[in-house]
Amino acid sequence: MPALWSQDTFIEKAGGSEIIGQMWTFPDKKGRPCCLIPEATALFQEQCKELLGRRRERMLFYIARCYRYERPQAGRYREFSQLGFEYLCPNPQQAAVRSQAIAAGFFDSLGLRYVVDDAARRGLSYYLDGRGFEMRCTELGAQQQVAGGGAYREGAGFGIGAERLLLAMTAQGIDSLSP
Repeated sequence: MPALWSQDTFIEKAGGSEIIGQMWTFPDKKGRPCCLIPEATALFQEQCKELLGRRRERMLFYIARCYRYERPQAGRYREFSQLGFEYLCPNPQQAAVRSQAIAAGFFDSLGLRYVVDDAARRGLSYYLDGRGFEMRCTELGAQQQVAGGGAYREGAGFGIGAERLLLAMTAQGIDSLSP
């Protein structure tokens, strides 16, 4: 996944959200507005037709380096790793249920204790009705969110902050991924 992308993608897909003010933006050599990607879902939305090809649906997992110009927080740095899943399909609500189940299954496989808020108000404007889900680990204090996602017009998905996931695992005494 490229780290550099057209700024217009994020303005169009996440316009009006908090993410716009957190982007590292600059013009390229031809003067076109570019940015370091602040998150990955907007890229999958933009490339949906190409990614689907002749299929009706497709599930994609990814790891992306993302960048946000904001005050660093516990487990959220200006450069961070996002693990993610996107389910592109014609039924976003069905995809959201499946996405949340996959995120829960992943956390369960790690032995991670978490709380799900499936009526969370998401900060990204592309989520349908502005709602989605968040998965939190209470041991992290004020910065509890480890994963977040929801349905959008082209499907549904979620992102997990890898650094915050590692903090949650450490806080819960999970120091190994071996069975």
